[in-house]
Amino acid sequence: MVRMRCREEPAPTGKAMGECIVSLRGWHPALAQAELFALFPDGDVESFPTPRLAKMTCSGDLDGLSISAGVEAVFTNGINVAWSNEASLLELVRQYLDAHPHGHSTCAVHAWKHGQGIEECSRTALAGAIGGILSERNATIDLEHPQRSFGVLLDEHSKSVTFGWLLNHGPKGDSSIERRATQRPFFKPVSLEPRLARLAVNLACGPLSAGACLDPMTGTGGFTIEAILSGRNARGIDLDEEMILGAQSNLEWAGSDARPFTVGDATNIKSSLPKETIENFAGVVLDPPYGRNSQGSLNHHDLLEKTLISAREVVDGGLVLILPTEARSELLNRPLKPSERPSLKHYTWNTIDAMLEDANWHYKNAWYVSVHGSLGRVIVHATTVPQD
Repeated sequence: MVRMRCREEPAPTGKAMGECIVSLRGWHPALAQAELFALFPDGDVESFPTPRLAKMTCSGDLDGLSISAGVEAVFTNGINVAWSNEASLLELVRQYLDAHPHGHSTCAVHAWKHGQGIEECSRTALAGAIGGILSERNATIDLEHPQRSFGVLLDEHSKSVTFGWLLNHGPKGDSSIERRATQRPFFKPVSLEPRLARLAVNLACGPLSAGACLDPMTGTGGFTIEAILSGRNARGIDLDEEMILGAQSNLEWAGSDARPFTVGDATNIKSSLPKETIENFAGVVLDPPYGRNSQGSLNHHDLLEKTLISAREVVDGGLVLILPTEARSELLNRPLKPSERPSLKHYTWNTIDAMLEDANWHYKNAWYVSVHGSLGRVIVHATTVPQD
């Protein structure tokens, strides 16, 4: 990433007006798009032809962007154009800055790429040229304390360039790296990485205002930790007291003094919840155990079936179910078609579809995530009410 920085009055944090273009992370663009649609469910988001960009109306509270796992940057009043040549692009940048000036101060230029970028275009040269345009407009370069940033993104997939003022400077780093599951004081090999856990919570629960997150097979606490750190209320349940104590130590390690964990039975959630707990659950996240059984004598089928029914009694919203699968080739730019879903480790897809239907969950989509050469996961999304 190439940077030129400048100083100006800070842009409002978490707020923007007009049309935004959202740049998504590359580890799984299709899941990142699904997360964005879940966080902004009121029709404000539109897909782009290229999988790592989306367009949305930025007219209200944008907290959902700051808690997402899949968003790397946001262009306020962003422009996306097909690449032709540098001279034409710089003329469009001049026109943009005439319409959206820097406010008699200075600005930062961030230039980065998706994929290999655009072969004929040098990010370094482009950032320098835009910095020159800003200097012509009396921008004073400050490399140490940027307070406003201009972004330029070169997308290999669409051979297009996106540019505009950036919300909160972006592109932001992936903070989940600092919370890797292997670094927690209480760790099990099957623990989900934080970025996938955060995305699952957002996909299941939607906007922060929608309600709390239910994690009835909490294990080492990954889902609940990510929900709490993002500002949600949450409740994590596990039948094994050792897991509850370990999950609590992991949450404290992550920097929270909340106490959302309780010993309880995923197949009887309503009776397991403390009387004072919040009952407005916007979503439930499930990563059922495999290779061991943490719910007594129940087999995999009965455990999952009873848990889906039990969760439906207390949740009005979304479900994310994560299941182990045989390995398959990655498909990162769209959901899986039914014919593309990989074989499951403990179930058939007919069984899963029937379980969801019997428990009154409405299947929406599934995505594949690779784990290693012989193991993968599917992320299944369902809702309590059919949605268009």
